[in-house]
Amino acid sequence: MDKAAVHEVVIPTDRLNVRLVLHTGMTPESFQPHWHSSFEINCMLRWPESEVLVGGRSWRMRTGRIWLANSQQIHGERTLRNDPLRRAVTILYPYPYLRRVFPAIDEGRFELNDVEGLTAEQLSAYHHMLYPRFVKLAELLGKEADRAPTHYLELSLLPLEILNILAEAFFIADVGKPRTLAEEPVIRTHRIVDYVEEHYATDIKLEDLADYCHLSRGYMARFIKEHLGYTLSEYVAMVRAEHARQDLLAQRGTQSEVAALNGYSGLRTMNRQLQKIFGRTAKEILADAGNGTSGEAAADGASESTAGQAAADGASESRSHTLARVGRETK
Repeated sequence: MDKAAVHEVVIPTDRLNVRLVLHTGMTPESFQPHWHSSFEINCMLRWPESEVLVGGRSWRMRTGRIWLANSQQIHGERTLRNDPLRRAVTILYPYPYLRRVFPAIDEGRFELNDVEGLTAEQLSAYHHMLYPRFVKLAELLGKEADRAPTHYLELSLLPLEILNILAEAFFIADVGKPRTLAEEPVIRTHRIVDYVEEHYATDIKLEDLADYCHLSRGYMARFIKEHLGYTLSEYVAMVRAEHARQDLLAQRGTQSEVAALNGYSGLRTMNRQLQKIFGRTAKEILADAGNGTSGEAAADGASESTAGQAAADGASESRSHTLARVGRETK
């Protein structure tokens, strides 16, 4: 697989710690090779035969298959035929959250893409424990009305149950494995992405990030450009714009309040950045989602333009997210 890929910024679904995506006939059936720091798992509930690429390997998959990509693994999917009734679910676990609830992830990885290599016990967990939970997730994500009072509680618990099953049955610990020089960029990229995610609304300076990573200012600048595909200011602008767009769609205040919340000097500045990155101003983003006025529609099932993710909770959603061309090596 070509090592040139796009970088994806992953923002958790509103009210949740993970990103949930329900794929339907209204969303793209193929996804270009990309990578992110999150751990991703996908379940094909009804899906045409596709070529799935993960970490330089490829598989032919269709309905009933579950596949995953560990943090920073390049992955993509090419559908070989169309099915307008297709349906799949994706869970993206941001790495800081994953590390918080499952610290062992720093010393290992999940593996289940090669079904032929799974044990009988793993196959049982695959079919009788993982798959039914994805079916339930799809049912919850598809609800746009008559939601139970426990709707968000269930949306919070199911990804944790799935993660627990993965940890018990599909986790491979690299016990005693010495860290190699090839792994250092992966670890350093995690630190940079985590730092920007935590401080994106502030004025992040290259020297501050360099000090945080114990690197020189010049080396840090070159590292970010090489491994993320941007300068630091470009990357921060992209992350800030994605957060602002999600806040707009979730109606977390007026447009001016969202601008202030995300570190912009004013609405005009935010609009310039949104226009540059997404091709839409704040007003146009809301209009596209049918949320030109106040309300909670954006957080509860509105569909969205292909510039990025749908707002939340069961929307038919694009997987283009915020992407930019980079060159990466797989973990």
